[in-house]
Amino acid sequence: MALPVYFDHDGGLDDFLSLLLLLSYDHVDLLGISITPADTLIEAALPATRKILDLAGRSDVTVAAGTLEGLHPFPMAWRTEACKVNDLPVLNQRDKLVAPVSDLPGHEFMARTLLEAPEPVTILETGPLANLAWVLDHHPGAERNIREIRFMGGALDVPGNVQVEGHDGSAEWNLYWDPVSAQRVWDSGVEIRLFPLDATDQLPVTSAFRQAFGRQYAYPFSQAAGGIWAMTSGWEISPGMGLPYFCWDTLTTSSLAVSDVCTFREVRCEVVTEGASEGRTRPTESGRVVNAADRVDAEKFYAHALETLRR
Repeated sequence: MALPVYFDHDGGLDDFLSLLLLLSYDHVDLLGISITPADTLIEAALPATRKILDLAGRSDVTVAAGTLEGLHPFPMAWRTEACKVNDLPVLNQRDKLVAPVSDLPGHEFMARTLLEAPEPVTILETGPLANLAWVLDHHPGAERNIREIRFMGGALDVPGNVQVEGHDGSAEWNLYWDPVSAQRVWDSGVEIRLFPLDATDQLPVTSAFRQAFGRQYAYPFSQAAGGIWAMTSGWEISPGMGLPYFCWDTLTTSSLAVSDVCTFREVRCEVVTEGASEGRTRPTESGRVVNAADRVDAEKFYAHALETLRR
């Protein structure tokens, strides 16, 4: 039986890689996609998403461009990475894009998709939570039609990846971009399966992993994935980057297909919405329960990614 999934991403390199994985899962019924203009430039992320759908022969999936803005913009050096993906040769073999674009903004398209779904939907969230928070505020009935949210975000017992003046470094960017929306989702009854930095930091994108795609370059998905992962080389020493690249969103996505790629533990936590720790997911006895990814089988993940994208 197919699993109905709605994909809400924010146009970073790992988001496009997640889409390639997601489109490879035969058991997933992809209902729609929205793009939050967070770690991206929407002018590049929208066509890049459509080109990946066309490459996969999934031009039946509608994409919606998000319009909601967060409090803290991502670094521009990160956001322009979507432009490189949009120009990948393997994604530009056609003169015309086919995958449709919704006439609704991302948050309204998400609401309509959830409200019209015949059964509860899994939301795969690899960007900030602004769209979902809006839906919960304006269409509370949609909450009953959400099976769970699988969300890449947060840092529980490890340092965050926000490195800006005045911040203590405890937050992860998907929550820091809009901590108020994150807290709105935390305040809901939606089941949250969280993939924090505690787990994703166990999956660095290594040179060996990147180069392995060269040995299966005959496959279009491997051409696309290999090209995108190659863009992460040198991130840790590049001006404006300054962080190693990890398999953040792709771990979250792979959990839909490989149930034992990681273990989970129940954690009570809250979202800090102001001050030097703004955007932090802080463990506290008074917080809500989330199921947080814990230990990761790295070799299983790398093997799954390579095998899945050999198509």
